[in-house]
Amino acid sequence: MNTEEKKLTGYPSIDKPWLKYYSEEAINAELPNCSLYEYLWENNKDYLNEYALNYFGRKITYRELVENIDVVAKAFVAQGVKAGDVCTVVSLSCVTSVLCFYALNKIGAVPNYVNVLAAEEELQKYFSEAESGLVVTLDLFGEKVAHAATKAGVKKVVVYSLAEWMPLPIKLGFICKMRKVDKEFLHDDEVMEWKDFVSSAKRIKGDVTCKKDANSLGLLAHTGGTTGFPKSVILSDNALNAVACQYKLCMEHNRGEVFLNAIVPFVVYGILTCMHMPLCLGLCVAIIPKFEAANWINYIKKYHPNHIASIPSYVEPMLNVEKFMDADMSCVKTLAVGGDGMNEKLENELNLFLQKHQSKAKILKGYGMTEVCATAVTCYKNINKAGSVGIPLVKNNVLIYDNEQREECRYNGKGEVCLSCASTMIEYRNNEKEMNNLIKKHENGENWIHTGDLGYVDEDGFLFLVGRMKRMMILGPEGMKYKVYPQMIEEQISKVNEVQAVCVVSVETKKNSVVKAYVVVKEYCEKTVEVEKKIRKMCDEELSDYMRPQYYEFLDELPLTAAGKVDYKALEE
Repeated sequence: MNTEEKKLTGYPSIDKPWLKYYSEEAINAELPNCSLYEYLWENNKDYLNEYALNYFGRKITYRELVENIDVVAKAFVAQGVKAGDVCTVVSLSCVTSVLCFYALNKIGAVPNYVNVLAAEEELQKYFSEAESGLVVTLDLFGEKVAHAATKAGVKKVVVYSLAEWMPLPIKLGFICKMRKVDKEFLHDDEVMEWKDFVSSAKRIKGDVTCKKDANSLGLLAHTGGTTGFPKSVILSDNALNAVACQYKLCMEHNRGEVFLNAIVPFVVYGILTCMHMPLCLGLCVAIIPKFEAANWINYIKKYHPNHIASIPSYVEPMLNVEKFMDADMSCVKTLAVGGDGMNEKLENELNLFLQKHQSKAKILKGYGMTEVCATAVTCYKNINKAGSVGIPLVKNNVLIYDNEQREECRYNGKGEVCLSCASTMIEYRNNEKEMNNLIKKHENGENWIHTGDLGYVDEDGFLFLVGRMKRMMILGPEGMKYKVYPQMIEEQISKVNEVQAVCVVSVETKKNSVVKAYVVVKEYCEKTVEVEKKIRKMCDEELSDYMRPQYYEFLDELPLTAAGKVDYKALEE
């Protein structure tokens, strides 16, 4: 039955009003059932002379990419890596990181990308938990990785440099600059340099491709870790490919266009949405190992990107970079943000900024979590509402749940956001308790992921987020306590023109809990006393007294987690 002919029930998960935006082809399409490497190959085997990667100006074709994946795959085999083995990679975004991802998948082994900022003790825990026999690391982190690997019983550590694959002039300059790095650890018996690792591939003859079960472990990922040590998430090849395929079906793109990757590979948003997905769409991925917001104008001029996926804290500085005054951004067709919330004021400012700089793009928001391969909901070019994070990907479903009444909310009713996705994880590694807390069976017998986020779905199928259950603050005097979500307060403070960023937390006093606001002002504003007066006036007019911040602290910038999200835990502490 056609979507328009359905009798609406008033419940989003049943009506699925978002399907009206999708073609019949997309709705009825079958998702891939193959490995990550096979999906990359199938989408590009007829276009091997097109460019896949751009690394500091050096362009690499899909043919070169595939050939080098094969060499690295044989090198892993030569070092004793077998199907099912987990190999940990400590890396920033670079060509070597991409090669390791697909090479391990090609032989049936499992890549495990971990946070490069992790301390030695944390790395040891990552290595032990994954039972990694081999670790690949960027030399910048080599010393702590080698020490942690020894303690964890890792047999081999392979060390490489960002200079691999750089154009010669840039490579020579980089090597001169990095001579100060202490590389004494390279003399350890278990440590191998990248050139020797690659040379070992010569010992392996023939094809090393492994025909694997695409529903089995394809990537060992990790949650953000804002509440304790990050949970390990087991993702299958089919789950990861499901996201890439849904974008391929619905995202407006042309082969050969440039996709700017500014996200680290140790979060799924970086490794999937900003690497595997665009490569499977036949785009050329411009790789930036260490993104710096001050260099936005240089990235635009150098790579002329058509598509950019980033996070709010990365794109927000665009508004304050003087070099952008007369910049031409007409090449930009997509500027998408995810990974953290974006208030409507910032969204509107960025849309005006894009328009002013000749781009026809509008900010596209998205929403997801590691447990569903980073993306579950997204905006598209002409399917976009201010303040909304978009509509479910074509194969996904969203339900808003009233936990007190134990039933689904109707349109515009606020409750916990629950997801049913084609990209749902297999399980948490060795953590059944957390798995049971995440996926729950509802009264109708269906299983849903409970995200911990609060939101609502409107009659058009757009999801709006209103807060985070874990960030909920209990405010007010004894006997008159109220539940308050920080986002409500932050949105009001953000309306003050001089405010660039804000995060509020609760502070315990002798009598009760009150609100403290951490504020970053725009570059042109130096008088924070005057800004505080304007904020207080705004809050007096718009917020109940118990919700108004009692304390203000002005910072140069808000602290961020390794994934680029505002680290509210650090501010609470």
